[in-house]
Amino acid sequence: MEKPTHMKLIYTGSVKNIYQADDPALLWFEYTDDFSVFDWGKMPDPIPGKGEALARLGEWFFQRLSDPGQWEALGLKEDGEVARWLPMAHHFQKREGNRLLVSKVEIPGLKADTVGGNLVYDYGFSPQPRQLIPLEVLFRFGVPAGSSLLQRKDWYPFDIFEGAEFDQPLIEFSTKLETKDRVISYQEAALILKGNTETLAELYGRTRAVAFFLQRTFAGRGLKLWDGKLEWGLVDGKMTLVDSIGPDELRVSQGGAVLSKQFLRNFYLDSPWYKAVQEGGEMARKRGSDDWKGIVQNELGLLPPPLSAPYKDAAEALYADFLTMVVEGGESSRFSEALLKL
Repeated sequence: MEKPTHMKLIYTGSVKNIYQADDPALLWFEYTDDFSVFDWGKMPDPIPGKGEALARLGEWFFQRLSDPGQWEALGLKEDGEVARWLPMAHHFQKREGNRLLVSKVEIPGLKADTVGGNLVYDYGFSPQPRQLIPLEVLFRFGVPAGSSLLQRKDWYPFDIFEGAEFDQPLIEFSTKLETKDRVISYQEAALILKGNTETLAELYGRTRAVAFFLQRTFAGRGLKLWDGKLEWGLVDGKMTLVDSIGPDELRVSQGGAVLSKQFLRNFYLDSPWYKAVQEGGEMARKRGSDDWKGIVQNELGLLPPPLSAPYKDAAEALYADFLTMVVEGGESSRFSEALLKL
């Protein structure tokens, strides 16, 4: 689809571009075929079909989440702890190709300072009629291979091990606007929200409700949902689901194959570039800086390598399979078969 020439480009991201719509209260999100891992930004390879797949999936999930009949069909309106958060609001308006028209939310100002040699952020959050809530909220129904939860086993008073499954979603919070996201404690999340514990409690409850909705939706298609992340904002003072929902935000399995971009991260784990990303992050932390990417590029002299042909084929199959199995309700094992060739 051609670029919109009559709309003003206001942000160019690693995987998504944002245009101001004619209505000042609306934006166009343009999903590209690019991908990102490890918070690096745009990687060398585009993935054909990815952008339109993400837009179609976002449209499909948002429309179903706002439909009371879908919650009732999944048996969730009988759960008082879920039903109290309904109806579920979202920012989606309509889709055109690989673009979604959405309600606009303002981004809080982020200020960084060095205190005692550590980089400290002030998110400048205060509840406004239209504002992004500067946290990602993670939900986990289990611990698949590669889950970062394995790095935080000592945070919880129960066993965390690869393959573990939970009856109730485990809810975690992550930073959103920093150059490298960090999973944080509930106490730090409350500090970012300036002690607004009511907002934190609502984030928890709404995320838990959406997690159950997604889990049962995928189960109805023979898929297992392991974890995911959501973003929220305030639209006209009401907590609203924003950004998008798809394989970039979720980890789902089909038999032994996990449908997520984790396999793309795995491609880089043994590379000199990934080792430089870790080294650059540590160097930046010691300097009280957030420019770890500049250190990797300019001081360590490394950039991410392109994907091999089998990995690129698998990436294309991932997004195609999600569309087939989720939106169209069909069957496909293209991604599973592609994984066997890696």
